[in-house]
Amino acid sequence: MFETGKLTDFAPGEGERARAFAEDHPDGSWLEVSVPGDVHTTLLAAGRLKDPFYGQQEEEAAWVEDREWWYRFSFEGPETPPEPDERLLLVLHGLDTFVTLWLNGERLGEHRNMFREAVFDVTPQLRAGAANTLALCFHPPLRQELPAAPDPWGRNQERVGMRKAQYGYGWDWGPRLPTVGVWRPIELRRQKRAALLGVQFSTVELSGDRGRAVVRVRVEVDAFASRGPRRARLRLR
Repeated sequence: MFETGKLTDFAPGEGERARAFAEDHPDGSWLEVSVPGDVHTTLLAAGRLKDPFYGQQEEEAAWVEDREWWYRFSFEGPETPPEPDERLLLVLHGLDTFVTLWLNGERLGEHRNMFREAVFDVTPQLRAGAANTLALCFHPPLRQELPAAPDPWGRNQERVGMRKAQYGYGWDWGPRLPTVGVWRPIELRRQKRAALLGVQFSTVELSGDRGRAVVRVRVEVDAFASRGPRRARLRLR
């Protein structure tokens, strides 16, 4: 559903002014993009970038980090709408890094961490059995206002507060190519009545002689559709 989409770039702020998030925004001239992936690999495949690992050609790719990058996905909604005790979640497993999201022209929210999945309840916005449009705007990382690092040591304190891989900013072993894009899959998840948000498993007692163990399992539950007792089944392998 979200394996392929469209990609283009704007000067910072221009994409939203051009309403690139709107369903009727023309994207016929946008590049084809694969997910998971990265903007640089898409530009290389399209011939808009030379190989940045050859010679000094990384300097010709420096403009990429100063642009905002827009992804658009057109997809069909589920055949049947959710029941009253169901919900539909849009789960984006890896977004690199500062992103604003829209679904069918409606702003869903923002995400600012490439290491954590972004989850949005899209039950009200998603159209069952019809066309939908998901738009993502990736903002230039170094233009984001982040909390200052207290008493920073060394350099690059403007990046200390970023939840983003730092190797892309260049090192003695690699070029400066700050990654940007949808680097993990996107899925639409259907849930009924309740969902496990987290599980914590710990060993209380372990007896090797008797082959016996006492464990404690704690679960965080979101009972979004109804209240009352819930039963969970745990299987050890």
